[in-house]
Amino acid sequence: MMLTTQPAILQARAELDRSLIDLQRMFRKKRGIAYVGRVDASPQAHNWFRRFGEDVRFCYVNPRGGEAGGVPVFASMSEVPDHIDLAVVKVAPAIVPQVIADCGSRGVRDVIVFSSGFSEVGAEGAALEAKVAEAARAHGVRVIGPNTNDNTFEQFPVSEHHRGGLIGLVTQSGFNGRPIVEGVAMGAAFRRWVTVGNEVDLEVADFINYFAHDPETTVIAAYVEGFKSIPKLRLALESANTMRKPVVMLKMGSTERGARMAASHTGHLAGADAVIDGLFRQYGVIRVRDLDELLETANLLAKVPAGSGPNCALYSVSGGSTTLMAELADSYGVSVPDLDGTTVEKLYAHLPRYVTVSNPIDNGGGFAISAPQQQRLEVLDLIAADPNVDVIVVGLTAALGLLSDSFAADVLAFAPRSPKPIVAVWGSVLTDSPGYRDLVKSGVPIFRSFRKCFRALRARADYEAAKASFRPRSWSVPVLAPIQLEALARPGVLDSREAAVLLEGAGIDRARECMAHTAAEASNLVAEFGGRVAMKLASPDIAHKSDAGLVQLDVTDGEAAALIHDELVARAKAHAPGARIEGVLMQEQIGPGVEMIVGLTQDADLGTTITLGAGGIYAEILRDAVTRPLPVDRDDIREMIASLRLSPLLDGARGAKPSDKVALVELAFRVAQLGLAAGPLISELDLNPVIVLPDRAVAVDALVVVHPPDP
Repeated sequence: MMLTTQPAILQARAELDRSLIDLQRMFRKKRGIAYVGRVDASPQAHNWFRRFGEDVRFCYVNPRGGEAGGVPVFASMSEVPDHIDLAVVKVAPAIVPQVIADCGSRGVRDVIVFSSGFSEVGAEGAALEAKVAEAARAHGVRVIGPNTNDNTFEQFPVSEHHRGGLIGLVTQSGFNGRPIVEGVAMGAAFRRWVTVGNEVDLEVADFINYFAHDPETTVIAAYVEGFKSIPKLRLALESANTMRKPVVMLKMGSTERGARMAASHTGHLAGADAVIDGLFRQYGVIRVRDLDELLETANLLAKVPAGSGPNCALYSVSGGSTTLMAELADSYGVSVPDLDGTTVEKLYAHLPRYVTVSNPIDNGGGFAISAPQQQRLEVLDLIAADPNVDVIVVGLTAALGLLSDSFAADVLAFAPRSPKPIVAVWGSVLTDSPGYRDLVKSGVPIFRSFRKCFRALRARADYEAAKASFRPRSWSVPVLAPIQLEALARPGVLDSREAAVLLEGAGIDRARECMAHTAAEASNLVAEFGGRVAMKLASPDIAHKSDAGLVQLDVTDGEAAALIHDELVARAKAHAPGARIEGVLMQEQIGPGVEMIVGLTQDADLGTTITLGAGGIYAEILRDAVTRPLPVDRDDIREMIASLRLSPLLDGARGAKPSDKVALVELAFRVAQLGLAAGPLISELDLNPVIVLPDRAVAVDALVVVHPPDP
């Protein structure tokens, strides 16, 4: 069998290889920066220059020439000195393509286009944006933007007390990126922050790939509204996994699904968020839902050493706080094991017997105020030394003067010597206190709520598990046979013969069937099948036959089959007078088993996706389904099946024999390979139901929609 790798993935690999080299050059320390456009001689502008480093030289490019506040102004790019290696463009959008060309001619290969007025404003702006891209390609210039911020080379302070790694941040919104980098106030540390704007050239995937290969980046954080190139994104996420760099992403928006998705069950089940979640599951991406979570989760991953175990000790100053901590930890499935009995007895040598110390650990509050710090640190030593503990979570729910200040001072003193990572929760809105300042100074990751803390700890544990099992997915697929391509040549719903050709060519197990064009043929076929027969009206214009009463099961008698044939045809004509009727499909009736749905659909962002779930009449009633974008491997499919609520039915329930999950995995994998090979030619595909028996998984009904015209 001939295999081929899709051209899109080969091109994506080449583009990422090239952009990695270019970005490594771009992010070297800049010698000089030219601001092309408006001249600003204000003190504020010159203060802003200092963000790029005291020894970086600046100039303006503006036809007026001269100088502004001691900064030279050159009339054109051709006049700028040789030390200029970055241009920041702030001119009218119509001029930008020529400025890009001028930069390339001068040898300035790195450009940030601050100007707006491109694809974000409509078709005319999009046409202008295409000219920017063309100019960049023609003159060997790499562009960030347009419609972006000019903060890419901003330097962020790293505290002298910082412990852990640095966060690489990429956002499609400058406004929503600023609150993240303001996390330096709570001890977060950043390698750099890039805002990509309209991504006329460099895109989110390029920067994820760059951060994955950057030795000074520990964690990659991203705020994303949409993806430009899915092959590049997948390869970049693959690089992040290979380099053991966690990716935390806030993915906004949802994919619009048009009327063309109304025909199949799969189109309704594979929602946009389900597809994104499926992609993230494949690559261990930690998905967060707001900006605080993006900052705090990335900060946790940067500060807690990779490979740290999942078991948490919960330590606070009151029973109320420890109860809340324990309940929220349990709600997110965070492991909170009992402490070793020896540890418990040693803790009671310091703490009153009326408090609980088995985990969570409550010191009663008074201990934090009255006991000397050395004794308080001995308690932390005991917790950290317990063999059941991997991470210590300390909870400070309010700014309570001496109580919270003493507890935070203990964290500050203990953090540098602790053999286990410490995570702190400061629940108060008051941050102007010695306690909060000590927590920041301690360098431990800080959360503003227990909920987000334990959600992040759960995500970290999931990432560690995903990291251990990550593997690249293959983009090699079978080449479609000429007869399959012929079946896919006509847009719309395939007739039963075309669908059979397509699926049989993919090696998908289907129930035996034959078309009856007359009542007599239907009668004869019952005898040929030698058992129970299902009779289904065949029409490419009627998608869901059972809903229209056009399916009859358990037909065993030839005379009855003849009558049913004519009745089904009559019903179809009454139900849809203009529908094309091919005949009545006579199909071997598969015995009872677990009914599944296996389908393909197209996602506007992520391309072809596969969905597995509860099938038959329960497909959209139970909505027990899971979706992944292609490519997938057999392990992906096993994970998908295991995640379904109906999964225990496949293992056998109430004395039933276990279903053949191996056959189900193989059938679904072949569907996925067909979807990858056909790409967007298959708009939708439903195998519903796929009946899973103890020795077989067989597709009983199929709906295939080929690239229909736009509605």
